[in-house]
Amino acid sequence: MTTSRRTRIISYVVGGTAAAALGAVPLHRLPRPIRIGYVLAPAVLTMGVTLFSLRARDTGAVAAPGAGNEPEDTGTTNSEEDGHPEPWVGRIGLSLALGAVLAGAGAAWIRIDHRLETALRSRGVAAPRLVLGLATGALTVAVTALEQESGKDPLTSSASAP
Repeated sequence: MTTSRRTRIISYVVGGTAAAALGAVPLHRLPRPIRIGYVLAPAVLTMGVTLFSLRARDTGAVAAPGAGNEPEDTGTTNSEEDGHPEPWVGRIGLSLALGAVLAGAGAAWIRIDHRLETALRSRGVAAPRLVLGLATGALTVAVTALEQESGKDPLTSSASAP
């Protein structure tokens, strides 16, 4: 067995086990402050990262210093006088929208999780949380394996597409 294959198998086992453990947590039974944190923490983080990256892209701060990509100060401002809104309005709006979508998805997932557990209990499954955890782990391993088989990295494949 080659080293890369061994590393891949270890990655599958660790990732699948971690996903199964997290999938077995009954989200709807957690205390209210933890559920609120489960929903809001990723949303706030997404808003912050999006706002930072959009600001960095617009100001050219992402480029290496001295690469010739520094913005020039023309002495004019982009305001209502030329008919365009300030650029920060769009950045904040997009950041808020992405955060709201992520918060909505987190809140929806808590309800879906509760309904899945209730449905499994009503069908007589003795350990529905275990079943949900194992399903989460199996799905994680399957998606990871498919991504690696296709040879595409989901983080870079869209950026390099024509």
